Amino acid sequence: MNKCLVLFVEGDTEVEFYKQVVANARKINPMGRFDTNIEYRNVKGVGGFKNIALRKFVKEIKPKYLDDCEFTIVLCSDTDVFEFASKPPIKWNDVKNELENNGASKIIHVQAKRSIEDWFLNDIEGILKFLRLNKKTKVSGKNGYDKLQRLYKQANKVYFKGIQSDGMIARLNIEKIAGAVKDQLNPLYKALGSDKN
Repeated sequence: MNKCLVLFVEGDTEVEFYKQVVANARKINPMGRFDTNIEYRNVKGVGGFKNIALRKFVKEIKPKYLDDCEFTIVLCSDTDVFEFASKPPIKWNDVKNELENNGASKIIHVQAKRSIEDWFLNDIEGILKFLRLNKKTKVSGKNGYDKLQRLYKQANKVYFKGIQSDGMIARLNIEKIAGAVKDQLNPLYKALGSDKN
């Protein structure tokens, strides 16, 4: 039985980012490689975890492996939309139950505290360098997304949430970011067999 790891993420930026995280985990892994097939799927925003994730799993991913796979599903989301919501947009238990009822053997939830942009800002040097802004540039804004948007604006660029980052992700120090948010990323590292303690 093969092992399959399926990452459902909120946008293209996240697909890019998690690919780098997995590549970084491969470096840390004592074996240097995993015996795991890895699939990345963009569910286009937090609402997509409700139905798009299940549909992609059942229609695209499972048939590809002809039931010869033990599936671990990783739901990668931001927490910001849940922090102030009186009625959270998603009932995670329902999502997990649906996936399990359709053949997933394990479900892991990786949540970026507030937003993935807050994670990126752990490597502010990398972002400033990518945007060709002065090292002393002041970072201001009410949250990670706002801060990133303002930095992009200073560089006469526009940051779009979830849309490919035009090379920013490739320039970030993933190891530094992963180290800063290891408590949040640890479930993923464990699933890959290279947990960062």
